[in-house]
Amino acid sequence: MIVTSYSQALALMVDVVPETASLLQEETDMPLHEALRDEDFTLGYFNLLGWVLSYQLLMPQIRAEDPDRDLVARCFAFVEKLLESPEDGIRSAACFQCLEPLLDATNMLVTALPFMGERTREEAAKMVRFYAVEVDDHTRRELGL
Repeated sequence: MIVTSYSQALALMVDVVPETASLLQEETDMPLHEALRDEDFTLGYFNLLGWVLSYQLLMPQIRAEDPDRDLVARCFAFVEKLLESPEDGIRSAACFQCLEPLLDATNMLVTALPFMGERTREEAAKMVRFYAVEVDDHTRRELGL
């Protein structure tokens, strides 16, 4: 599936990471079927990706001593699909709502790298360069910097 709208992005998120369904309903205060089709909710979709996927699921798992590797892998598979979108807004949502938070905390990027697909690594590398994030030599090599 090539994602071309925010509602498609959320529908794909729920398909790939079903753990997001209840969080999405809670955050939107809507039944899931309504939240997934409300195209007037564009900015909300952008922010929901960050809050529901990154802050509620992905980052806590990456910080955990024993993360749910399957959940983390599915989260990054979803991010990879967003980065395949022909729509700039969808790709931006993936970068700023899903990847950028990983740059803010010690070792989160390092822990996340093994789960990232090719496009996700490329975007993470661009962000590390752009924001001048300090990373160790191993991480630089992993990102192709």
